[in-house]
Amino acid sequence: MAASAALGCAIGAVPAQAQLKINLIDNGGVTGSQAELGFKIAAAYWESVISTNVTVNLGVGYSALGTGIIGSTGSTRYSVATEDVIGALRDVGSSALDAAAVLPGLSQTTFNDSVFGAVRGISMVRNAARTGNTGINLNASQYDTSIGTNNVRLSVTEANLKALGYTGFGAGNDANITFSSAFAFDFNPMNGISADRMDFIGVAIHEIGHALGFTSGVDVYDQYSGVGPNATIGNALNWNNQTAGSVLDLFRYSSDPRNVAPGTGPVLDWSVGTAAYFSLDGGLTQFNGRSLMATGAYNGDGRQASHFKDTPSNQDGCNGYSQIGVMDPTFCYGEMGVITSTDLAAFDAIGWNLNLDVLSNSNYTINSTQIYRAMTAVPEPMSWLTMLFGFGIAGAVIRRRGGVTMALRAA
Repeated sequence: MAASAALGCAIGAVPAQAQLKINLIDNGGVTGSQAELGFKIAAAYWESVISTNVTVNLGVGYSALGTGIIGSTGSTRYSVATEDVIGALRDVGSSALDAAAVLPGLSQTTFNDSVFGAVRGISMVRNAARTGNTGINLNASQYDTSIGTNNVRLSVTEANLKALGYTGFGAGNDANITFSSAFAFDFNPMNGISADRMDFIGVAIHEIGHALGFTSGVDVYDQYSGVGPNATIGNALNWNNQTAGSVLDLFRYSSDPRNVAPGTGPVLDWSVGTAAYFSLDGGLTQFNGRSLMATGAYNGDGRQASHFKDTPSNQDGCNGYSQIGVMDPTFCYGEMGVITSTDLAAFDAIGWNLNLDVLSNSNYTINSTQIYRAMTAVPEPMSWLTMLFGFGIAGAVIRRRGGVTMALRAA
């Protein structure tokens, strides 16, 4: 692999008010390739819509990957107190959406966390534990009010934590993205996307979105369940003692189809396979009337839960289906990426400030051609490989601006 080097950016169409800065670091194979401009345009799009004044260091690579793998994204993550994240969301939120968003209520009792001390947690529906409180029962759910580590901590990407005001990170990239040079991409969408190629810019915008925090801990439960790549490990774990949920999961609801929570209303739902959706009003409605989430690659609908859902009538995600947004789980040959207000609402909700009032622009859409044209004004089937979250703790310490809360890196 070539030595890492910063990629200079000649894109000059980013509005002056944009404050997010994405440093692209070549991890190998990007400089001088067609992918270089594609990564720059994708980064410039995010810089144009996000006004949070932070710098995200993003490693990018372009090389041969394993058979059938088009791209992979891995983010540095930290285990952070849920109570502090909810407080940070209130502190940094500046939009009409932030003012309207309903955040989960915190427990009245405290949990003596080994790192954060006396903290409060949240209640949610999740897959029930097997006998002996280890492993996951995929056929049953429970309303988890136990207030253990899984309730009082979240696993958050480093970039998302920067949006929430955390500082003190060590050297290294916040995330790394690698695209396979063995696949056919269309790098210039001005004449549409060729039928035998995939939209590089759209896929790159999608992958950067994962680095910025569009993730779900439901993928952790799914991967470590009895049917998944880490089943043996998962079956031995007491899930009350593990960190899984993400910031986005604070807005992941269902209508409680198994009736495991008290009452008849919607509930925060982190269980695998359940028809969950992104909601800003405490689960009463789907955002924009259509914001279903994917439910799990191994034990759900076949798509990683860190995505919006493919349309139910067309699970292969191709043949011109209507996208919920660019954070859908699939891209097809000849398909152009489309970013929607539902995409941007999710990023606004998890702590990023935007240069757009999403609630007043609920019909917002922009596609790769429009982005390419704007950003160059001045001279899947895709598989996103989630980084395994892990359950150990390493020694990195960060702090939130204006606060004293610590967080530890999830190994």
